[in-house]
Amino acid sequence: MRTKKIEVVLVTLLAVFFLSFIALAVDCPIPDTGQTKCYDNTQEITCPQPGEPFYGQDAQYTCNPHSYTKLDENGNDLPDDATEWVMVWDNVTGLIWENKTDDGSIHDRDDEYNWEDAQDVFIATLNSQDFGGHSDWRLPTVKELTSIVDRGSYGPSINTTYFSNTGSVYGYWSSTTFASSPYLAWGVDFLIGLVGYCKKSDGRVQVRAVRGGQDGSLNNFVDNWDGTVTDTNTGLVWQQDGSTYNTWEEALSYCENLTLAGYNDWRLPNVNELQSLVDYSRHNPAIDPVFSNTVSSSYPSGYWSSTTYVIGPGYAWVVSFDHGYIRVNDKRDYNSCVRAVRGPFTTTTSTLPQPCLTETIYGEHSEQTDLLRYLRDNVLSQTPEGQEIIKLYYELSPVIVEMINEDEEFRQQVKGMIDGVMDFL
Repeated sequence: MRTKKIEVVLVTLLAVFFLSFIALAVDCPIPDTGQTKCYDNTQEITCPQPGEPFYGQDAQYTCNPHSYTKLDENGNDLPDDATEWVMVWDNVTGLIWENKTDDGSIHDRDDEYNWEDAQDVFIATLNSQDFGGHSDWRLPTVKELTSIVDRGSYGPSINTTYFSNTGSVYGYWSSTTFASSPYLAWGVDFLIGLVGYCKKSDGRVQVRAVRGGQDGSLNNFVDNWDGTVTDTNTGLVWQQDGSTYNTWEEALSYCENLTLAGYNDWRLPNVNELQSLVDYSRHNPAIDPVFSNTVSSSYPSGYWSSTTYVIGPGYAWVVSFDHGYIRVNDKRDYNSCVRAVRGPFTTTTSTLPQPCLTETIYGEHSEQTDLLRYLRDNVLSQTPEGQEIIKLYYELSPVIVEMINEDEEFRQQVKGMIDGVMDFL
């Protein structure tokens, strides 16, 4: 009997342990937007409670908040209060960004290029000089460039503590060509955060170099055949049909009250999550065909995000799937659509069944329990597979807790196995 008990515990713990590494393999984490305040159709408000109007907006769901590290010319970490730094490491995406200067060097904030020279002159020079000790600098993709936009600020819409000297007049080049017009390329405006196109011949656009991993793999959308689609790059699960028109307030309510595929934890995506669906190699619609009924008409249509336009709280950011623009639309307008999302905000301590095995072994506020909670909420919960493991763990926990409460020797054996797993974390 004792052997059977140990086998049950061992299988459960090893499943959680190994699947935590599967969850870590999500290779395209989406940074938060930076928005921390709530708004109605006209102004900033106290963030509403569930069931109240305007509940479910951007500031009420936070995951992967912006986190940066200043680096010196050799790539060494610097303190946040360093007054001189050369590069910036994005702790969420793993990308390393060039920091701009105001000193007349090749890194000067005022330098402008056309799209060809941005690569053949500016990027080529950085690589020939082994800037920062590396020769693999490149233009960022449009999604990478958008990832450092701070939707909680403007003029510029970027964290200036780390990205100093950011110009904001004509925007910054991305490496992404406009799918329907090869003489155009996507750019990001850091004055307010618009994402649009520029003529490649336009010599008034600025450049910020990047190095590190590229966007996630292709063929990353899985049809679940229940009206939902899973993005294996991000761990997000999406509503497949996207043909519902609503105002912004109605869009928030629609998602919060949606029950689909047996789940009721749907929400309106923030603007970064919504942009993750854009396939910039396609147009009309610029999205994988697995998503049905995608509306791809021109501006001012698009898909509502939960992210408010902080300069004018009567507007919210929308993503258009004709080409992939990111613009704003009047929150009272019915001319924008909704596509709900779920995860990774699906697991909270208050909703998990009790009793909990690790709390019983180590105590509710122990270092071990806090670490395992962190892995649960920030690693496992970010993938559908991890969410299923969490459910399995809490289904088995009460049975195991009952066993260890009846047998102190068995409690120590279980603790020894968990301690062994903790040694790997």
